[in-house]
Amino acid sequence: MLRILALALIFAVTPLLADTESEIRTALDYYAEVWNENDLDAIEGYYHQDFVLVTAAGVIGRAQQMSGIRNLVSEGGDRGEMSYSQITVEELGDRHAMAYGRVALDFKDASTLERWFTTVYVKTPFGWKALLTRN
Repeated sequence: MLRILALALIFAVTPLLADTESEIRTALDYYAEVWNENDLDAIEGYYHQDFVLVTAAGVIGRAQQMSGIRNLVSEGGDRGEMSYSQITVEELGDRHAMAYGRVALDFKDASTLERWFTTVYVKTPFGWKALLTRN
């Protein structure tokens, strides 16, 4: 009887792990989609209120990140078509997860900017929100 109960618990937990991964992958796909559509409200909704971007130049808060994105959109230049690849998702407890992989921006002049990224997500009542990104 205990063996059956143990197996039932293992099978009950496995879909939860798969759900986190699929939800994070969906969040990344959504972000690429709204980036490509210049949907600033949706882009802002992707970020947690405490979001920070860590770069070689320093730490950028959510407000500054959104200001930079708004400037890019208002200038009307080629911001590139965003896509993700080589994504790995790992759970960091019940309410946090980390995704890392490659992000690419393909520009109209046929150039591409591609780099590795890592993003930590927090689970909220409104879905997974990006809490910290390192490019």
